[in-house]
Amino acid sequence: MMVFNGALLLEFAGWAVEFCQVLACNPEVLGRSEVWDMLCCVPLHLLARAFRLLFSAFRVRLLPPPPLVPHND
Repeated sequence: MMVFNGALLLEFAGWAVEFCQVLACNPEVLGRSEVWDMLCCVPLHLLARAFRLLFSAFRVRLLPPPPLVPHND
């Protein structure tokens, strides 16, 4: 089983991100935190939105219809 040093792995990934941006000739270089947000947070946010949409669609179908006549209390 391989154990990775998390700080070293993040540092290497940061260097890789900067190198890829230089190779892409991007005139506006993004910071490491912005790149991590795009790679990690944005897909998770979109996935959460998709689950909410699916859950709301199924929840509406699974709930019983409301009564037609109001209850007399």
